[in-house]
Amino acid sequence: MNNTLPIVTVTLNPALDRTLHLPSFTLGKVNRVDTERTDPGGKGINVAKVITALGHPVVVTGFLGKKNAYTFQDYFKQENIVDRFVETFGENRENIKIVDTTTDVVSELNFPGMIPTAADLKNLQDILRQLAVKHKWFVLSGSLPLTVPTDIYATFIEMLHQYDCNVILDTSGPALSAGIAAKPFAVKPNLPELSQLMQAPMESDKDILGAVKQLLRQGISQVAISLGEKGSLVGDCQQILRAKAPAVPVSSTVGAGDAFVAGFSVGQARSLSLADSIRLASAAASASVILPGTQAASLSDVNKLINKIEIEEWR
Repeated sequence: MNNTLPIVTVTLNPALDRTLHLPSFTLGKVNRVDTERTDPGGKGINVAKVITALGHPVVVTGFLGKKNAYTFQDYFKQENIVDRFVETFGENRENIKIVDTTTDVVSELNFPGMIPTAADLKNLQDILRQLAVKHKWFVLSGSLPLTVPTDIYATFIEMLHQYDCNVILDTSGPALSAGIAAKPFAVKPNLPELSQLMQAPMESDKDILGAVKQLLRQGISQVAISLGEKGSLVGDCQQILRAKAPAVPVSSTVGAGDAFVAGFSVGQARSLSLADSIRLASAAASASVILPGTQAASLSDVNKLINKIEIEEWR
């Protein structure tokens, strides 16, 4: 397999990520913003940013509201990201992150987004089929627009299987449950998402390991779990590895999970070992939290952290 083929990321509900930094944030009071930044986002787009920063080509697709599509399109041109989005009627949502710089607490306001039509959905499926002919790695991530069927990721996965494509799925709730039934190559829930999926608390290492093994038995080739400050783990039918990253100054944890998925997908697309893939994923996630907003860290910043990632086998 060609290790330099672009990875395709799919974002069904893009967003303008607006990050506000305040010295303190109090409900019911007038709050004054010190600094702000706006980044084109949505989970698949955030993944694509990091894939590009890691020096790997990427194609982005999904739904993009016409009313403010230019903000995203200008960014894609600037970053040499190939744009295959389906333009829909309406406006891309805004997600607002409020960062209290005194406590480092982040509050988020996520808007519902646009409403794609059945015709938009068919156009997207046609584009995915076209891309599947020459691209072999796809990342499906993020929330769904309100009117899109909850099994849409499962539909995409089954369709991409027909072209021998590998799919990494990063979503939550019913979309994750339905997607898992279609057996993607890999899934990457965080602990709350894993707990919801298993309908059980993930309070111990034993709980988490049991859940990972259960997913592997269901036909998922690789399972990655982000554990927040405790690091991350990834497993296949041969081994389960845990990665611990060094302590770094934290500016924003928003997008860290997307950076992890990006590093992991690049590692897999380049046929790296499981250990090297989780090492790259962990370094990309750690480098991302140092930066404000949902910016992608540079390759040199990621490389500085790679050799500091500790890997151990879980049994």
